[in-house]
Amino acid sequence: MMEPWQEMRTDEQNDLLQPACRDLSRGMSWFGHQLSQDEWRWLICAAVLKIKIVPGINRGEGSPGIVTLGGSSRKLNKAQATEAITLAFSIGDAPWEYEPTQRKQVQWCDKVLLARGFNPQEMAA
Repeated sequence: MMEPWQEMRTDEQNDLLQPACRDLSRGMSWFGHQLSQDEWRWLICAAVLKIKIVPGINRGEGSPGIVTLGGSSRKLNKAQATEAITLAFSIGDAPWEYEPTQRKQVQWCDKVLLARGFNPQEMAA
């Protein structure tokens, strides 16, 4: 069954991916790291685009971290944008399946709920 948001234009998909990533950033941590909205988008896009991940450059103190090479939400085609949105929703709906320390679902904003076919006013009652 197709979800209502899967038939949107790419601009509309981008407009939905942003608040979904913002809700993830507000609602959960990722293996001990509190990710920003942009970092969630990069993480999800790296998974969808199957991006190469390499150690970061470290010229000073501290951990070099990791860097994803060549991925951005601007590179997503319509099918990949659908996959990214689906992945964001899946992570937020059942975060414990992706990050075992997370125990509660992400609270989605009205824009995400409406796109998924839910009426936020009915859910609040």
